[in-house]
Amino acid sequence: MNPSGPEQNDFNFDDATPERAAHHEARSNRADESRPSALCVGFDCISSVRIGDLLERSAIDTIYEGGLHAALAHVVGGRVDIVIVCDTTCFRELSDFTAKMRRVAPAVKVVVAGDAPTNGHLLQAVRAGASDWLDFGSDEADMHSRIDAALELGREERRRDERIARLKGICRKLSVTRGEFSKQIDSLSEGLSHAMSDARERLDEAAIVGEFRGLLSQELDVEDLLRTSLQYMLTKTGATNAAVFLPGSKPTQFGLGAYVHYDCPRASAQPLLARLASDVCPRLATTDDIVRFADTEEFVDSLGVEATVLEDSELVAWPARHGDECMGVFFLFRNKSEPFRDELASLIDALRPVFATQMAKLVRVHHRSKFVWPESGAESTDDEGDRDSDEGENWRRAA
Repeated sequence: MNPSGPEQNDFNFDDATPERAAHHEARSNRADESRPSALCVGFDCISSVRIGDLLERSAIDTIYEGGLHAALAHVVGGRVDIVIVCDTTCFRELSDFTAKMRRVAPAVKVVVAGDAPTNGHLLQAVRAGASDWLDFGSDEADMHSRIDAALELGREERRRDERIARLKGICRKLSVTRGEFSKQIDSLSEGLSHAMSDARERLDEAAIVGEFRGLLSQELDVEDLLRTSLQYMLTKTGATNAAVFLPGSKPTQFGLGAYVHYDCPRASAQPLLARLASDVCPRLATTDDIVRFADTEEFVDSLGVEATVLEDSELVAWPARHGDECMGVFFLFRNKSEPFRDELASLIDALRPVFATQMAKLVRVHHRSKFVWPESGAESTDDEGDRDSDEGENWRRAA
Protein backbone atom coordinates (compact mmCIF):
# COMPACT_ATOMS: atom_id res chain seq x y z
CA MET A 1 0.00 0.00 0.00
CA ASN A 2 1.05 3.54 -0.57
CA PRO A 3 1.27 5.08 2.86
CA SER A 4 0.64 8.51 1.45
CA GLY A 5 -2.75 7.52 0.03
CA PRO A 6 -4.92 8.08 3.11
CA GLU A 7 -3.14 11.34 3.88
CA GLN A 8 -3.78 12.49 0.34
CA ASN A 9 -7.46 11.48 0.60
CA ASP A 10 -7.78 13.30 3.93
CA PHE A 11 -6.29 16.45 2.40
CA ASN A 12 -8.68 16.34 -0.55
CA PHE A 13 -11.61 15.83 1.78
CA ASP A 14 -10.64 18.80 3.94
CA ASP A 15 -10.17 20.91 0.87
CA ALA A 16 -13.78 20.18 -0.14
CA THR A 17 -15.30 21.45 3.11
CA PRO A 18 -17.79 24.40 2.91
CA GLU A 19 -15.23 26.70 4.51
CA ARG A 20 -12.68 25.88 1.82
CA ALA A 21 -15.27 26.32 -0.92
CA ALA A 22 -16.33 29.72 0.43
CA HIS A 23 -12.69 30.78 0.58
CA HIS A 24 -12.08 29.80 -3.03
CA GLU A 25 -15.31 31.54 -4.10
CA ALA A 26 -14.25 34.76 -2.37
CA ARG A 27 -10.87 34.61 -4.07
CA SER A 28 -12.59 34.05 -7.41
CA ASN A 29 -14.89 37.04 -6.82
CA ARG A 30 -11.93 39.26 -5.97
CA ALA A 31 -10.15 38.07 -9.11
CA ASP A 32 -13.23 38.88 -11.19
CA GLU A 33 -13.43 42.35 -9.66
CA SER A 34 -9.81 43.03 -10.57
CA ARG A 35 -10.16 41.84 -14.17
CA PRO A 36 -9.97 44.64 -16.75
CA SER A 37 -12.88 45.24 -19.09
CA ALA A 38 -12.76 45.76 -22.86
CA LEU A 39 -15.47 47.32 -25.02
CA CYS A 40 -15.46 45.91 -28.56
CA VAL A 41 -17.25 48.07 -31.17
CA GLY A 42 -18.29 47.30 -34.76
CA PHE A 43 -17.06 43.69 -35.12
CA ASP A 44 -18.96 41.10 -37.16
CA CYS A 45 -19.60 37.57 -35.83
CA ILE A 46 -16.33 36.04 -37.00
CA SER A 47 -14.23 38.96 -35.82
CA SER A 48 -16.12 39.03 -32.50
CA VAL A 49 -15.26 35.37 -31.84
CA ARG A 50 -11.62 35.95 -32.69
CA ILE A 51 -11.22 39.05 -30.56
CA GLY A 52 -13.27 37.42 -27.77
CA ASP A 53 -10.93 34.40 -27.61
CA LEU A 54 -7.93 36.71 -27.56
CA LEU A 55 -9.32 38.77 -24.68
CA GLU A 56 -10.47 35.73 -22.71
CA ARG A 57 -6.94 34.28 -22.80
CA SER A 58 -5.72 37.67 -21.52
CA ALA A 59 -8.23 37.48 -18.60
CA ILE A 60 -10.17 40.50 -19.88
CA ASP A 61 -13.95 40.81 -19.66
CA THR A 62 -15.59 41.70 -22.95
CA ILE A 63 -18.57 43.89 -23.86
CA TYR A 64 -19.82 44.10 -27.46
CA GLU A 65 -21.55 47.00 -29.15
CA GLY A 66 -22.50 47.52 -32.76
CA GLY A 67 -21.91 51.30 -32.95
CA LEU A 68 -19.90 54.10 -31.35
CA HIS A 69 -22.97 56.00 -30.11
CA ALA A 70 -24.07 53.12 -27.85
CA ALA A 71 -20.43 52.47 -26.89
CA LEU A 72 -20.13 55.95 -25.40
CA ALA A 73 -22.98 55.14 -23.01
CA HIS A 74 -20.94 52.19 -21.66
CA VAL A 75 -17.94 54.43 -21.11
CA VAL A 76 -20.04 56.97 -19.22
CA GLY A 77 -22.07 54.50 -17.16
CA GLY A 78 -19.62 51.68 -16.41
CA ARG A 79 -16.00 50.73 -15.88
CA VAL A 80 -14.27 50.31 -19.22
CA ASP A 81 -10.48 49.99 -19.36
CA ILE A 82 -9.96 49.74 -23.12
CA VAL A 83 -12.02 50.27 -26.27
CA ILE A 84 -11.23 48.06 -29.30
CA VAL A 85 -12.73 49.36 -32.53
CA CYS A 86 -13.04 47.45 -35.83
CA ASP A 87 -10.94 48.82 -38.68
CA THR A 88 -14.06 49.20 -40.80
CA THR A 89 -15.28 52.03 -38.56
CA CYS A 90 -15.36 55.51 -40.06
CA PHE A 91 -12.36 57.41 -38.73
CA ARG A 92 -14.29 60.68 -38.72
CA GLU A 93 -16.86 59.14 -36.37
CA LEU A 94 -14.01 57.63 -34.36
CA SER A 95 -12.45 61.07 -33.98
CA ASP A 96 -15.72 62.49 -32.58
CA PHE A 97 -16.07 59.48 -30.29
CA THR A 98 -12.56 59.79 -28.82
CA ALA A 99 -12.98 63.54 -28.31
CA LYS A 100 -16.16 62.98 -26.27
CA MET A 101 -14.65 60.03 -24.42
CA ARG A 102 -11.59 62.02 -23.32
CA ARG A 103 -13.86 64.45 -21.49
CA VAL A 104 -15.49 61.55 -19.62
CA ALA A 105 -12.69 59.00 -19.23
CA PRO A 106 -9.38 60.39 -20.48
CA ALA A 107 -7.41 57.34 -19.28
CA VAL A 108 -9.33 54.84 -21.45
CA LYS A 109 -7.32 53.97 -24.55
CA VAL A 110 -8.72 53.23 -28.03
CA VAL A 111 -7.16 50.45 -30.12
CA VAL A 112 -8.11 49.65 -33.73
CA ALA A 113 -8.18 45.92 -34.68
CA GLY A 114 -8.34 44.33 -38.13
CA ASP A 115 -6.18 43.40 -41.08
CA ALA A 116 -2.65 44.72 -41.49
CA PRO A 117 -2.94 48.50 -41.93
CA THR A 118 -1.53 50.56 -44.71
CA ASN A 119 0.43 53.65 -43.86
CA GLY A 120 -2.53 55.86 -44.69
CA HIS A 121 -4.99 53.92 -42.53
CA LEU A 122 -2.60 53.81 -39.59
CA LEU A 123 -2.04 57.55 -39.79
CA GLN A 124 -5.78 58.21 -39.96
CA ALA A 125 -6.36 55.97 -36.92
CA VAL A 126 -3.72 57.80 -34.87
CA ARG A 127 -5.16 61.18 -35.88
CA ALA A 128 -8.62 59.93 -34.84
CA GLY A 129 -7.32 59.17 -31.35
CA ALA A 130 -6.23 55.52 -31.47
CA SER A 131 -3.17 54.57 -29.46
CA ASP A 132 -2.36 51.31 -31.33
CA TRP A 133 -3.42 48.84 -34.06
CA LEU A 134 -4.01 45.11 -33.57
CA ASP A 135 -3.07 43.16 -36.67
CA PHE A 136 -5.07 39.94 -36.79
CA GLY A 137 -2.39 38.53 -39.12
CA SER A 138 0.37 38.84 -36.49
CA ASP A 139 1.12 36.22 -33.86
CA GLU A 140 -0.96 36.04 -30.71
CA ALA A 141 1.88 37.04 -28.40
CA ASP A 142 2.32 40.33 -30.23
CA MET A 143 -1.39 41.13 -29.94
CA HIS A 144 -1.35 40.24 -26.21
CA SER A 145 1.61 42.53 -25.63
CA ARG A 146 -0.09 45.43 -27.47
CA ILE A 147 -3.29 45.00 -25.45
CA ASP A 148 -1.31 44.82 -22.18
CA ALA A 149 0.65 47.93 -23.19
CA ALA A 150 -2.57 49.87 -23.87
CA LEU A 151 -4.06 48.73 -20.54
CA GLU A 152 -0.90 49.66 -18.64
CA LEU A 153 -0.79 53.06 -20.32
CA GLY A 154 -4.37 53.64 -19.22
CA ARG A 155 -3.62 52.53 -15.66
CA GLU A 156 -0.62 54.83 -15.50
CA GLU A 157 -2.65 57.79 -16.70
CA ARG A 158 -5.42 56.89 -14.26
CA ARG A 159 -2.93 56.76 -11.40
CA ARG A 160 -1.51 60.05 -12.57
CA ASP A 161 -4.96 61.66 -12.69
CA GLU A 162 -5.79 60.30 -9.21
CA ARG A 163 -2.47 61.61 -7.92
CA ILE A 164 -3.15 65.01 -9.48
CA ALA A 165 -6.64 65.04 -7.95
CA ARG A 166 -5.20 64.20 -4.52
CA LEU A 167 -2.59 66.90 -4.90
CA LYS A 168 -5.25 69.41 -5.88
CA GLY A 169 -7.28 68.41 -2.83
CA ILE A 170 -4.21 68.79 -0.63
CA CYS A 171 -3.47 72.17 -2.22
CA ARG A 172 -7.02 73.33 -1.51
CA LYS A 173 -6.72 72.19 2.10
CA LEU A 174 -3.30 73.82 2.38
CA SER A 175 -4.72 77.00 0.90
CA VAL A 176 -7.47 77.05 3.52
CA THR A 177 -4.99 76.17 6.26
CA ARG A 178 -2.60 78.82 4.98
CA GLY A 179 -5.37 81.42 5.09
CA GLU A 180 -6.29 80.44 8.65
CA PHE A 181 -2.61 80.35 9.63
CA SER A 182 -2.08 83.80 8.11
CA LYS A 183 -5.07 85.12 10.04
CA GLN A 184 -3.67 83.63 13.26
CA ILE A 185 -0.24 85.10 12.53
CA ASP A 186 -1.80 88.49 11.82
CA SER A 187 -3.81 88.24 15.03
CA LEU A 188 -0.72 87.27 17.02
CA SER A 189 1.29 90.05 15.41
CA GLU A 190 -1.43 92.56 16.19
CA GLY A 191 -1.65 91.30 19.77
CA LEU A 192 2.14 91.44 20.13
CA SER A 193 2.18 94.95 18.68
CA HIS A 194 -0.49 96.07 21.16
CA ALA A 195 1.39 94.40 24.00
CA MET A 196 4.65 96.10 23.03
CA SER A 197 2.85 99.41 22.67
CA ASP A 198 1.28 98.98 26.12
CA ALA A 199 4.68 98.02 27.56
CA ARG A 200 6.28 101.14 26.05
CA GLU A 201 3.48 103.31 27.41
CA ARG A 202 3.91 101.80 30.86
CA LEU A 203 7.67 102.32 30.73
CA ASP A 204 7.17 105.93 29.65
CA GLU A 205 4.58 106.40 32.37
CA ALA A 206 6.90 104.88 34.96
CA ALA A 207 9.69 107.23 33.84
CA ILE A 208 7.36 110.25 34.12
CA VAL A 209 6.18 109.19 37.57
CA GLY A 210 9.77 108.70 38.71
CA GLU A 211 10.75 112.11 37.39
CA PHE A 212 7.75 113.79 39.05
CA ARG A 213 8.42 112.04 42.37
CA GLY A 214 12.06 113.13 42.26
CA LEU A 215 11.07 116.77 41.72
CA LEU A 216 8.43 116.83 44.46
CA SER A 217 10.54 114.99 47.03
CA GLN A 218 12.86 118.03 47.15
CA GLU A 219 10.03 120.44 48.02
CA LEU A 220 9.43 120.83 51.75
CA ASP A 221 7.22 123.90 51.49
CA VAL A 222 3.59 123.85 50.40
CA GLU A 223 3.94 126.85 48.14
CA ASP A 224 7.00 125.43 46.41
CA LEU A 225 5.27 122.04 46.07
CA LEU A 226 2.27 123.62 44.34
CA ARG A 227 4.47 125.69 42.02
CA THR A 228 6.60 122.66 41.00
CA SER A 229 3.55 120.47 40.51
CA LEU A 230 1.78 122.96 38.26
CA GLN A 231 4.93 123.70 36.26
CA TYR A 232 5.45 120.01 35.60
CA MET A 233 1.77 119.53 34.71
CA LEU A 234 1.93 122.34 32.19
CA THR A 235 4.93 120.75 30.45
CA LYS A 236 2.67 117.74 29.75
CA THR A 237 -0.62 119.53 29.00
CA GLY A 238 0.62 122.66 27.27
CA ALA A 239 -0.32 126.21 28.21
CA THR A 240 -3.58 126.27 30.18
CA ASN A 241 -5.40 127.96 33.02
CA ALA A 242 -4.85 125.95 36.19
CA ALA A 243 -6.05 126.17 39.77
CA VAL A 244 -5.31 124.06 42.84
CA PHE A 245 -7.57 124.15 45.90
CA LEU A 246 -6.35 122.88 49.26
CA PRO A 247 -8.60 121.59 52.05
CA GLY A 248 -9.16 123.64 55.14
CA SER A 249 -9.95 122.73 58.74
CA LYS A 250 -13.41 121.47 57.77
CA PRO A 251 -14.12 118.71 55.20
CA THR A 252 -16.25 121.09 53.12
CA GLN A 253 -13.84 124.03 53.33
CA PHE A 254 -11.42 124.61 50.44
CA GLY A 255 -9.21 127.56 49.60
CA LEU A 256 -7.28 128.54 46.50
CA GLY A 257 -3.70 127.36 46.86
CA ALA A 258 -2.29 128.33 43.47
CA TYR A 259 -3.55 129.72 40.15
CA VAL A 260 -1.96 129.90 36.69
CA HIS A 261 -3.63 132.13 34.09
CA TYR A 262 -3.15 131.51 30.39
CA ASP A 263 -6.06 133.25 28.65
CA CYS A 264 -8.14 134.14 31.70
CA PRO A 265 -6.86 136.77 34.21
CA ARG A 266 -7.37 136.07 37.90
CA ALA A 267 -9.49 139.16 38.43
CA SER A 268 -12.13 138.06 35.91
CA ALA A 269 -11.93 134.44 37.12
CA GLN A 270 -12.32 135.33 40.82
CA PRO A 271 -16.12 134.64 41.00
CA LEU A 272 -15.65 131.33 39.25
CA LEU A 273 -12.76 130.29 41.51
CA ALA A 274 -14.79 131.19 44.60
CA ARG A 275 -17.72 129.13 43.39
CA LEU A 276 -15.48 126.18 42.50
CA ALA A 277 -14.02 126.24 46.01
CA SER A 278 -17.40 126.38 47.75
CA ASP A 279 -19.53 124.09 45.55
CA VAL A 280 -17.44 121.84 43.32
CA CYS A 281 -14.40 120.97 45.44
CA PRO A 282 -16.39 119.39 48.32
CA ARG A 283 -18.13 117.10 45.83
CA LEU A 284 -14.96 116.05 44.01
CA ALA A 285 -13.03 115.57 47.26
CA THR A 286 -15.10 112.51 48.18
CA THR A 287 -14.53 110.73 44.84
CA ASP A 288 -11.63 109.42 42.75
CA ASP A 289 -13.15 110.57 39.45
CA ILE A 290 -11.41 112.56 36.73
CA VAL A 291 -14.08 114.90 35.32
CA ARG A 292 -13.96 116.36 31.81
CA PHE A 293 -16.41 118.89 30.36
CA ALA A 294 -16.04 119.37 26.60
CA ASP A 295 -18.99 121.79 26.74
CA THR A 296 -19.04 123.84 29.95
CA GLU A 297 -22.26 125.75 29.29
CA GLU A 298 -24.45 123.42 31.33
CA PHE A 299 -21.79 123.18 34.03
CA VAL A 300 -21.56 126.98 34.34
CA ASP A 301 -25.35 127.28 34.45
CA SER A 302 -25.44 124.80 37.33
CA LEU A 303 -22.97 126.98 39.25
CA GLY A 304 -24.98 130.12 38.65
CA VAL A 305 -22.00 132.27 37.65
CA GLU A 306 -21.27 134.34 34.58
CA ALA A 307 -20.39 132.18 31.58
CA THR A 308 -17.86 134.61 30.16
CA VAL A 309 -14.92 133.01 31.99
CA LEU A 310 -15.55 129.47 30.74
CA GLU A 311 -17.22 130.43 27.49
CA ASP A 312 -16.08 128.08 24.69
CA SER A 313 -13.76 126.33 27.14
CA GLU A 314 -12.91 122.73 28.01
CA LEU A 315 -12.55 121.86 31.70
CA VAL A 316 -10.74 118.97 33.41
CA ALA A 317 -10.89 118.46 37.20
CA TRP A 318 -9.74 115.77 39.64
CA PRO A 319 -9.01 115.23 43.36
CA ALA A 320 -5.65 114.06 44.71
CA ARG A 321 -6.30 111.68 47.61
CA HIS A 322 -3.98 110.07 50.13
CA GLY A 323 -5.78 107.23 51.83
CA ASP A 324 -9.20 108.55 52.88
CA GLU A 325 -8.12 112.17 52.90
CA CYS A 326 -8.21 114.66 50.02
CA MET A 327 -4.93 116.58 49.68
CA GLY A 328 -6.09 118.92 46.94
CA VAL A 329 -8.40 119.45 43.96
CA PHE A 330 -7.00 120.46 40.54
CA PHE A 331 -8.74 122.32 37.70
CA LEU A 332 -7.44 122.84 34.15
CA PHE A 333 -9.40 124.85 31.57
CA ARG A 334 -8.71 126.56 28.25
CA ASN A 335 -10.43 127.29 24.95
CA LYS A 336 -11.94 124.22 23.28
CA SER A 337 -10.00 125.04 20.11
CA GLU A 338 -7.02 123.59 22.00
CA PRO A 339 -8.60 120.43 23.46
CA PHE A 340 -6.82 118.26 26.00
CA ARG A 341 -5.45 114.97 24.71
CA ASP A 342 -7.25 111.73 25.66
CA GLU A 343 -3.96 110.38 27.03
CA LEU A 344 -4.07 113.09 29.70
CA ALA A 345 -6.42 110.98 31.85
CA SER A 346 -3.87 108.17 32.34
CA LEU A 347 -1.12 110.72 33.02
CA ILE A 348 -3.23 112.46 35.67
CA ASP A 349 -4.13 109.14 37.26
CA ALA A 350 -0.42 108.28 37.54
CA LEU A 351 0.78 111.65 38.88
CA ARG A 352 -1.90 112.61 41.40
CA PRO A 353 -0.92 109.93 43.99
CA VAL A 354 2.64 111.32 43.91
CA PHE A 355 1.39 114.82 44.69
CA ALA A 356 -0.98 113.54 47.40
CA THR A 357 1.80 111.54 49.08
CA GLN A 358 4.20 114.50 49.17
CA MET A 359 1.44 116.84 50.40
CA ALA A 360 0.55 114.40 53.19
CA LYS A 361 4.23 114.32 54.17
CA LEU A 362 4.35 118.12 54.39
CA VAL A 363 1.16 118.14 56.47
CA ARG A 364 2.68 115.69 58.92
CA VAL A 365 5.84 117.78 59.19
CA HIS A 366 3.76 120.93 59.65
CA HIS A 367 1.73 119.35 62.46
CA ARG A 368 4.82 118.10 64.25
CA SER A 369 6.36 121.56 64.16
CA LYS A 370 3.47 122.90 66.30
CA PHE A 371 4.25 120.72 69.32
CA VAL A 372 5.98 122.57 72.25
CA TRP A 373 7.49 121.41 75.49
CA PRO A 374 4.85 121.18 78.26
CA GLU A 375 5.01 123.91 80.89
CA SER A 376 5.79 122.63 84.37
CA GLY A 377 5.58 124.71 87.59
CA ALA A 378 7.83 124.17 90.59
CA GLU A 379 4.83 123.88 92.89
CA SER A 380 2.49 121.69 90.85
CA THR A 381 0.10 119.32 92.50
CA ASP A 382 0.17 115.59 91.90
CA ASP A 383 -2.74 115.90 89.44
CA GLU A 384 -0.94 118.59 87.49
CA GLY A 385 2.17 116.43 87.42
CA ASP A 386 0.19 113.49 86.06
CA ARG A 387 -1.40 115.75 83.41
CA ASP A 388 1.96 117.14 82.36
CA SER A 389 3.30 113.62 82.13
CA ASP A 390 0.38 112.59 79.86
CA GLU A 391 0.90 115.59 77.57
CA GLY A 392 4.59 114.74 77.20
CA GLU A 393 3.73 111.14 76.31
CA ASN A 394 1.22 112.30 73.70
CA TRP A 395 3.81 114.62 72.15
CA ARG A 396 6.34 111.81 71.91
CA ARG A 397 3.80 109.52 70.23
CA ALA A 398 2.86 112.22 67.75
CA ALA A 399 6.49 112.94 67.01
